Amino acid sequence: MMPEDTSSMLERAASVQARIRQGGRWYPAMMTVYAVVTVALVTWLPLVRSNWAGVAFAVVAVAWAVVIFAWKRGKGVRPARSRDTRRWLIPWVVLYSTGVFWFGPTYLGRAVGWWALMGVVVASPAFVEATRAWLRVRR
Repeated sequence: MMPEDTSSMLERAASVQARIRQGGRWYPAMMTVYAVVTVALVTWLPLVRSNWAGVAFAVVAVAWAVVIFAWKRGKGVRPARSRDTRRWLIPWVVLYSTGVFWFGPTYLGRAVGWWALMGVVVASPAFVEATRAWLRVRR
């Protein structure tokens, strides 16, 4: 292999890497939106006092999930391994389930401010993933 071939291969590899990083810049923004919407949904929960409010809450939550994951599917550059998604999704599910079904109802009552703070805690895995992804694509 000639030195010119090696240098051109390295240039092409650097070019591909730059395109992948550029194509993946949507992901940290999506994760930040995911985290912010999580905070909003958890904050909204103590305000749900009727069946209609519960139905509205469920419709908003499901619509949000469908839209964000459909939008993600259309992106050319996504996290390559399901392990990357499990790294933040499993802690998020555990925190959400524990907070919404046990901690919030048991200790927070209908105090919206405390639920909002709990929403930040529940959203922390998504915020961490957004930060981790941003550090990867900004290089």
